[in-house]
Amino acid sequence: MIGILKGLATTLSTFARRPVTIQYPDEKHELSERQRSFPVLTWDFDHDEPFCTGCNICVRNCPVDCMTAVMHDNPKHPEGTSDRRKIVEKFWIDYARCMRCNICIEVCPFEAISMDNTWEGHEQATYDRRDLHKDIEDLLEASKAGKLDNPFRPLDNIEANTALAEGEEVPVIGFAGARPEARQAQAERIAQGLGAAIQEREPEVQAQAASAAAGASAEDDEVATLSPRKLRARRMKAERDARAEREAGEVSAETIAALRRYASELYTEITGEPVPPIGTPAPAAAAAPAAPAAPAGDVGDPNSPRKVRARRMKAERTARGHIEQGEDVPADVLQMLNDTESDLYKEITGNDPAPAGAAPAAAPAAAPAAAGAQGDPNSPRKLRARRMKAERTAREHIERGEAIPEDVAATITELGGTLPTAEDAGGGA
Repeated sequence: MIGILKGLATTLSTFARRPVTIQYPDEKHELSERQRSFPVLTWDFDHDEPFCTGCNICVRNCPVDCMTAVMHDNPKHPEGTSDRRKIVEKFWIDYARCMRCNICIEVCPFEAISMDNTWEGHEQATYDRRDLHKDIEDLLEASKAGKLDNPFRPLDNIEANTALAEGEEVPVIGFAGARPEARQAQAERIAQGLGAAIQEREPEVQAQAASAAAGASAEDDEVATLSPRKLRARRMKAERDARAEREAGEVSAETIAALRRYASELYTEITGEPVPPIGTPAPAAAAAPAAPAAPAGDVGDPNSPRKVRARRMKAERTARGHIEQGEDVPADVLQMLNDTESDLYKEITGNDPAPAGAAPAAAPAAAPAAAGAQGDPNSPRKLRARRMKAERTAREHIERGEAIPEDVAATITELGGTLPTAEDAGGGA
């Protein structure tokens, strides 16, 4: 009996407690700085570029292989506004595969990636998984817009706590160049008429121009110090570049100079001159001889039947993709169909292919895709999705006390929906 009374007392004591339930998404609790939403790239406001250098350390350590990065030479390094010689060019993360393990943040040596600890970074629901493939612009948006008030890395907190416990100096705060203070400092520089980035040092343009004349001799001197293995590797690279450029139509003067420098037999084949011994100074600068045109049918001939067929097939695939999406075929694709004498050109325009270089006829409106096709924008599934989206938008306007926009009301009516009223604004679609 006593036990029953104690249980009842515990139950009755909960009546006076304040409810902890909130009405999400209208109400949202405050997220912790340790919140693991999804990884995003950080923007360096001090140098007006991403922190990421495209080093691929995070890519190699990702346990689910959801990341890809590509680097290139940083154009701001010669300008003196950045100390990064390499910078990221492209970056992708597949949020559909990301397990939010935080490993990429831990291993990054440049504070270039952080977990988005905001609600915008947490709410990533979509109707199509392909919308979860984020490119570099999507990944930089939160940081560039100043939404990351406190970019967080757990390692920073651990190091700070360890320093406090041992009585040592607390480390400098992380992500300094990506914080709101740095963003504000950048805005002040721009308001003063200065550049968006800090000028770290004098531009290197003058130094490059001064050393241009002596560059060839310096490179020739360097060749004499190379080991046979490295010399062979550089010669093979120069030969690969020369073959690729020859297939494109012309070999650059820099590539020809590299072939001469590394004593490649391809130098004689292109220029008709004998290969000088390694270490021989380069001759005075002169116009590079044009690469001889490849004979018809040769592997390097850009107009060989095999390459023309490849261009025609690529243009046909692109044109069919636009038609399936209900879009007009672009003029450049039509021009390629015309130049390669594709039968699809006549199907689209109703005209026979004109001689190469003639302006293509205007493309008629693309025929709608077959009902139920995956690319059909008017399939029942996609019509229903558009109607539901319009109804949700209408309810949001009603809840805010606003009138339903005319285009939203027209969409609901055309798709057979019912305009929501104030009484049922809180209901589902």
